[in-house]
Parts: sequence; structure tokens; C-alpha cells
Amino acid sequence: MKLLNVYTEGFKKTFGSLKIVTIIYGITLLIGIIFSSSFNSIMTDNFSSRNMLYMLFRDFDFTVYSDFMNNYGDIINSFTSIMIWFGMFYFFFSVFFAGGILKFFEGSTIKSKTQNFFAGSSKFFFRFLRLGIYVLLIQLIIFGIIALIFSAIFNNASKNSAEPALFTILMIWLAIHIIFFIFLSIVSDYAKIILVKEDSKKVWRALWGSFKFTLKKLYLTYPLYIILSIVPAVLFILYFWLDSAIGMHSGLTILLMFLIQQIFIWVRLFAKVWILGSQYEFFNNHLAERTKPLLTQEILMNEEM
Repeated sequence: MKLLNVYTEGFKKTFGSLKIVTIIYGITLLIGIIFSSSFNSIMTDNFSSRNMLYMLFRDFDFTVYSDFMNNYGDIINSFTSIMIWFGMFYFFFSVFFAGGILKFFEGSTIKSKTQNFFAGSSKFFFRFLRLGIYVLLIQLIIFGIIALIFSAIFNNASKNSAEPALFTILMIWLAIHIIFFIFLSIVSDYAKIILVKEDSKKVWRALWGSFKFTLKKLYLTYPLYIILSIVPAVLFILYFWLDSAIGMHSGLTILLMFLIQQIFIWVRLFAKVWILGSQYEFFNNHLAERTKPLLTQEILMNEEM
């Protein structure tokens, strides 16, 4: 099985779901408009003529920050609460539409692609929500264990080592976190695929099956995810390069950057769906390579054989 084939087949699947990507983009844009309107209202009504705020934008000063929080802390806390609520909503939003995307790839007797998408989103929402919570808890536990180990190493090294050595320890700590984060993201994605293909409500079983599958095929699943992540990474770098090159010095450049920003958001959503599409194709190819009469769960239960 060649990763390039999976990569291109995932692209074809995603290209066939442009309407779905656009629907997700439209809802994302609506959320962004609501959030930006709330932010603009708070800034205009409370900080439009506050010199301290502009002083903080120019250069951080703890004294100015302290005075600013003493005077306007309640307003900032309200704004922080809004950010938290929108962050939670975006999390639920991502969980909700993941089921619709995979159900769209799976196919259905429903002729309408939109109806099939939303039917899958609602059907798998609570299963994917439980999965997301479990993965988040696992991430926190792993983060805590790694943090304890490296804090002990760092405290011991800080007594006897120079700054370059301490910096190296911090970089290793960061690299390990990134490696584990990517691995858990891969496990989470294949667990979603298993839940959809089996139409199962057993989230822990799907998570365990996905863990075994990902670990057994690590030489393929990990590189595939890295390859698929290149496009979003390049888009991120390209956007900030355009932002610095064009700037926002006039109404025309502001409008131009807004249009570019929206194009990048749409393409980024396309790339996210592309990741799921390629992983779905990879999993299907794996099942095809095994004995076809077996069910998905039987295959996963016998991975170590």
C-alpha cells in the first residue's frame, strides 16, 4: 500500500465533498462574526479612549498592567468568559461535524449529500464527544507524567549544567509532547472511523482497537499524518508571509487581507477534511488486504496475530 495513493484518494474524496466543506466554512464564518462583533463592542464601548490599553499594545509594563486590571478587570473577565464559551462551542462544533464527514465518506441510502452529512453529525455526536473527552483526559495524564519526569531532570540539571544544556532539555521535553500529541490525534481519528464503520457505541473498545491498529501500522499511520499536516503548515506560514508583505495600511489592503484570510480558512478546513479522508481510505485499504469475510471488529481483535 503506497502512501501516495492514499494521499491522492483522500484528496479525491475531499474534492467530492466541496459542498460539505463550504457548509462548515459558512458556520465557522458565522461564529467568527459573532465573536468579533462581541470583541469589537467591548473594545469600542470600554477602551476606545483608554491610554493604558495603547501603552500595553506598544510595550508591556507590569505597573500599567496592574493598574489596568484593577480598573477594568471585571470587563476583561467578562471577555475571557466569552472566549471560553466560544472555545467550548468550537470544540462541540468540531466534534459534531466529524461524524458527518465520516458518514459522508461511508455513504448512505439518503440521496441528499447535505442530509446525509447532518444525519451523520447528529448520530455520532455523543459518541465522538465521549471519545474527545477520553482522549483529552489521556493527554492530560501523559502531560502530567512527562512534566513530573522532566521537572525532576531539569531541577537536577539546573544545579550542575549551563544554560545550553537546560535549553536542550526543554526542547526534548517539547518534542516528546508533540510526538505524543500527534500519536493521540492519530488514534482518535481512527477510533472515529471504527465507530462509524461498525456503527458502534462502544467508545473504549473503538479507542483500544484504534490504538492497536495505529501502533501496528505506525510506520505508515504516523508518516501519513505528517505528510497530510504539511499542507496546513505551509498555509499557516504563507498566510503570515502575505500578512507581513501586504500589511493593513488602508481600506483596500484591509479588504484584500480579509478576502485572503477567508480563502485560507476555507482551504484549511478542506485540509482537515483531507486528513480524515486519507485516513479513512487507508483504513479501508487495510481491511481490503485482510480476509474480506471478517468484520471490522474481528480484524481489530486479531491484529496481533
